[in-house]
Amino acid sequence: MNHGKLRQQIKLGLVTGFLALFGWNWMPDQTLAAQEEPPTEEAQAADDEIPPTDRDELLKWLKAGKYKAKFVSEKKVHPSDGPHGGNVLTYYNPILVEDLKDKKTLFRTGASMVKELYLSGTEKAVGYSVMIKTKEKGTKAKGKFWLFYETFDGTNQNPFYGKGVPLCVNCHTIGVDFLRSTFRPEN
Repeated sequence: MNHGKLRQQIKLGLVTGFLALFGWNWMPDQTLAAQEEPPTEEAQAADDEIPPTDRDELLKWLKAGKYKAKFVSEKKVHPSDGPHGGNVLTYYNPILVEDLKDKKTLFRTGASMVKELYLSGTEKAVGYSVMIKTKEKGTKAKGKFWLFYETFDGTNQNPFYGKGVPLCVNCHTIGVDFLRSTFRPEN
């Protein structure tokens, strides 16, 4: 038996299995072309209701103001009750609005909010703070089912970003399913 050839086959099998486990298809076929189709109008509408979770895509989405079309906002810019850098304006997506109207204390997957950060001004947002519920689980999970993102300068140079970011969780733990904002959309 050729042990060198056997080792190569085992390595190839392990690499192929690992790639398959993470959904990477290294063999070209028709399914890849099908996955690259442009999104339908329905899919695009859903995309505008739930922010992207990729850091770079999220910043692009925020800068394009995609949330403003379907999210419900507070009436005016006001001083933040938390450490979000001065003046803020909060927006909730339709999922979060519905959950709040239903008086839920555990929000559904996709519930999201965007907080525009104005720092000392009131006319132009210079940064963003975002929360996205990534899994409908209990509040005992130390915030790991929430994706937190915050940039004070509108760049991705040094943002707070990730699931269960300790700095964010430490403050948001006292909120209703980590939501501290007192803003509630009108019925």
